[in-house]
Amino acid sequence: MTKFVALFYAMLAMLLIAVISYSMQKSEENFSPPKYTIGVVLKAMDSEHWLSVRSGMSEAAQQNNMRLIVITAENETAYPEQNKIIADLLANDIDALIVSPTNINHTAEFVKTAQKKNIPVFSIDEEIDGISYIGSNNYRVGEMAAAFMAKNLPAGSEVSVISGSANQNAHIQRTAGFVDYIEKNSALRIGKTMAAETQYRQAMNQAEKLLRERPNTSGIFVTSAIMTLGVIEATERNFQTVRIVGVDTQNDAIMAIKKGSIDALISQDGHESGKLAIEVVAAHLNNRPVQKYNFIRNELITAENAEQFLLQEDF
Repeated sequence: MTKFVALFYAMLAMLLIAVISYSMQKSEENFSPPKYTIGVVLKAMDSEHWLSVRSGMSEAAQQNNMRLIVITAENETAYPEQNKIIADLLANDIDALIVSPTNINHTAEFVKTAQKKNIPVFSIDEEIDGISYIGSNNYRVGEMAAAFMAKNLPAGSEVSVISGSANQNAHIQRTAGFVDYIEKNSALRIGKTMAAETQYRQAMNQAEKLLRERPNTSGIFVTSAIMTLGVIEATERNFQTVRIVGVDTQNDAIMAIKKGSIDALISQDGHESGKLAIEVVAAHLNNRPVQKYNFIRNELITAENAEQFLLQEDF
């Protein structure tokens, strides 16, 4: 009996080895190295939006057999650090570069370097002259926010803008779209436009300053979600009821809509942006035509549909 048991286990072990060897062989046969390596330099990785962008990119990269090298600077104001990261990537063997510049005034050098090396450059979230863009139609985002204000405030009400960095085209365009719509298509008045870095505390401080200087403010358009949360704190601390519209599709801001702290958001799905960016790059690398502007959807989020957008978040 003992010999039989020993023989049985020996045969079982041999069978397992054969199965494992076969599986490894099939895995090796099915494995293929990435076809392309894509360098990705985002503004930051300190918000739900950018985490979602990275998630969308990773999903699309797997589908297109690409390897991603994703690097970010410390925050959205650190453009010297970001440009150093870009220079390091361009010095290595990458097939394309996707960038969301923290400062649109300092992009010419790395674009020129990439062109010399025949490395195609694509911009996400921020437009760069002469480069294919992926992201929101930011001027339209501002118009949508203004249309909501015009519909929900009495004629003659004063509305203001607290915008992110003046060195980032997304915030510039959102502000321009909002102001132009209010002035041309509504009975509202523009009170003040204020720029801050895209940070919670700076937005809170700017909102407190605005409410002191213009206590009759009825509405505030804020050009990013994280800044919108700072503005909420300022209005609550000053016990002022103000219509607030922000931008982005992230859980904490959507929850604020559900609680009634934010009146509306203009959606900006980071996952959709990231996925589309990789698809555009893949099309270019495979010699398919690519448009200069590749816009994602932007939708109005209110208490009525907030739950739907909350469930869509993925990062």
